[in-house]
Amino acid sequence: TLTTLDLLVAWTWSEDFHLQEALSDLGDSLDAKGFGDLPDKVFLQCLGAILAEDARTKTILALDAAKVRAQFGAVGAAISAAIDFLSTEFKIQSLELLPHLQQVVGLAYFYNAIATPSGDQVAVLRKWFWKTAFSRRYGDQTDDKINYDIAFMKRLAAGDLSGINTYSSELTTDVLAKLKFTKSHPYTRALLLLLAQKAPLNLTNGAVVDLGEALSGFNRKEYHHIYPKAFLAKRGVATDKINALCNFCFLPAGSNKKISQRQPSDYIFNLVPAESRKQILESNIMPLRMEVYSEDNYDEFINRRAELIGQLVDSLVI
Repeated sequence: TLTTLDLLVAWTWSEDFHLQEALSDLGDSLDAKGFGDLPDKVFLQCLGAILAEDARTKTILALDAAKVRAQFGAVGAAISAAIDFLSTEFKIQSLELLPHLQQVVGLAYFYNAIATPSGDQVAVLRKWFWKTAFSRRYGDQTDDKINYDIAFMKRLAAGDLSGINTYSSELTTDVLAKLKFTKSHPYTRALLLLLAQKAPLNLTNGAVVDLGEALSGFNRKEYHHIYPKAFLAKRGVATDKINALCNFCFLPAGSNKKISQRQPSDYIFNLVPAESRKQILESNIMPLRMEVYSEDNYDEFINRRAELIGQLVDSLVI
């Protein structure tokens, strides 16, 4: 069975243009940005969005071959600009950290329409990113949702900022407190990006965490449990609850070894520098109420941290 790409490759072929080779070259150029593995489907959806304002497969297959050949360079430039925006604004250095692949399509359409957005437009794009990141927006009727994004981006490029009000984050404190850290879940990736916005400080010494290392290829050595896994397991806490999304922060492997199995009532007061403890905790979106740690109250910690994260998300999307 021929794929959509196979059909489009055949349809757009000419002696001086081969779509598969053009996509491969574009992928190579994006590799340095950490997006070299962007799926062919997303490239094709960007083609449909930019050339026909429609990302559905049937529209992509009906694209004019000459138009695809003539505009492919511009489409590639728009995708590259969209990824630059994601990298600059949200520290997304790897495709693995993007909450939703579909976010690239709307952004590529926008950056094809306007190369240098205004400050107000960038502010709306930021809100749009966080609203869509903390949602399951693309879980079903994906083509319809992408086409809605295209229409929204078209209005935004024309200066209409009001469309952002039709988007909403689906994140609640209750949902956040119950979520498990899972790489495949968009909320996990979105939360790591959110934590990165706060320029987190190392819990054990207050040094700035190297986010380039931490966010490169979903580096598992750079984020760890705040309430240590072994400590919670000894108390009989279930594995899913131990691996709660709200129990993770960026922490270099060396510092994690220092903490090891020590409970918060020990390491928070004996390893976290007292003179900068407030700043360190705030940078990691952790509760400042010291009883949460002195009493080793894990449930209270998760609930309070979920509230803090929820408040930060609200501040970014309102």
